[in-house]
Amino acid sequence: MTNFKAILFDMDGTLIDSELHWVVAETKFGEKFNIPFSWEWIKLINGKSLTEASVMYKERHSLPNPIEEIIAHKASCSEAVYSDHSLPLLGAEDLLARIKKQNDKKTAIASGASLDRIRKIVDRFSWHNYFDALISTDHVDYVGKPDPAIFLYAAKELGISPGDCVVVEDSENGLNAAKRAGMKCVVRFDERWCHGDFSGADLVVNSLTDKKIYDFLGIKYV
Repeated sequence: MTNFKAILFDMDGTLIDSELHWVVAETKFGEKFNIPFSWEWIKLINGKSLTEASVMYKERHSLPNPIEEIIAHKASCSEAVYSDHSLPLLGAEDLLARIKKQNDKKTAIASGASLDRIRKIVDRFSWHNYFDALISTDHVDYVGKPDPAIFLYAAKELGISPGDCVVVEDSENGLNAAKRAGMKCVVRFDERWCHGDFSGADLVVNSLTDKKIYDFLGIKYV
């Protein structure tokens, strides 16, 4: 059992089952520009802000379209991911409730999603009481992972030193961001969408119901 003072949660693919819905959204997004879906692209933009990913897309494919048009189209294609399709992942609710009940650690969502989308998920599932802060790339000039800015901002907002924080993630970009921030990192690996090198993780689990994640986070399982 580890005595972390704060737990920072990624959202997409970590707390909510959204990544495969994002595959549909990215496929639809690319159709407008006649560019096929690519898992390589998904791995590259995991943890990025919508703005940052749109700029990367424009540059990668030398698109003549104004960046504002690309951002708007990407937002339109992906809005239903948060408003309708995504549901909590197995074990997410129980883990959050047990952390809250134990009441000795601060918590935050620290996601590449926009703040309004984070709030949409928190509202849909009534998760308001589970988090001390909701942090997005909106807070750090839309700079996403693997840059550590979002995790460092979250730690500062919670008043906890980075070394006393642990991150729960599902992407290689998120893992690398956590490590660059000087934090421990648990990866929730899902074979449906996780691509990359997770050898640097302090713990890898396949489900939030795994007792090992409770032990590592310092949360009582029963």
